[in-house]
Amino acid sequence: MGLSSAQGRLLMLTARISDIEYQMVMISQRQQQLAMDSEQAAQEYNDAMSNYKLQVKITDENYAKGYRSEDLTYENMTSMGYLPMNSDNQIYLKKDDDGNWIIPKDLDGNDIISVNEDGKATINDVEYEVIDGTKYLNNSKVIQNLIMNGQMNVINTKGEKGPLSVDSIMSDTDMEKVLDTTDDAEAQSKYEYQTASLSRKQSKLDLDMDQLETQHNALLKEQESVDKLIDNNIDRTFTIFSDG
Repeated sequence: MGLSSAQGRLLMLTARISDIEYQMVMISQRQQQLAMDSEQAAQEYNDAMSNYKLQVKITDENYAKGYRSEDLTYENMTSMGYLPMNSDNQIYLKKDDDGNWIIPKDLDGNDIISVNEDGKATINDVEYEVIDGTKYLNNSKVIQNLIMNGQMNVINTKGEKGPLSVDSIMSDTDMEKVLDTTDDAEAQSKYEYQTASLSRKQSKLDLDMDQLETQHNALLKEQESVDKLIDNNIDRTFTIFSDG
């Protein structure tokens, strides 16, 4: 191979090596993203398998324990005399389509509070402001999460206790915090699908990377060989001129 041909070949090899190295960098970045996606999937799975929910204990003599447990909702908590409130001690109630307060009733059908014209309600001889909490109260999951996260308190209208915070609510015998297993099967199925999909993608990237590394090593060897050929051609040329 002549000097000109060797230099042309060297330029082609250099370009090819650069292209392969760029592809390897891209694959490496995708592998890192897959690793992050895998960590996120595992975290979501762990969160789903270890999440909690709030339940209320409703007296029921048909059960051996004397009560049945139901997931906490606005309806069943108010029927037992509990009302949600914020950290400013403002009571949450619902409003109807006409903007009137919907007064919750207890298990006997009696109103558990009354709201005066000033939008105030008296509970256990303490007056509280009443505000519209309809956007929260229609979703039991939202209520439970707000209470467990300390963003919503609860007051017992039939007791002499003040507002129950997340730290003290579990001491109230009518409420309990339990593991939520209702979403475990879905979380398991989702996690298995995600891990299988990520594994397939990782295997494909590993194969692509192995192929590129093989090509890269072969091109480096050829580049080294062409470099030596060019060096030898240059040495011979200088030798000819120096002999003259």
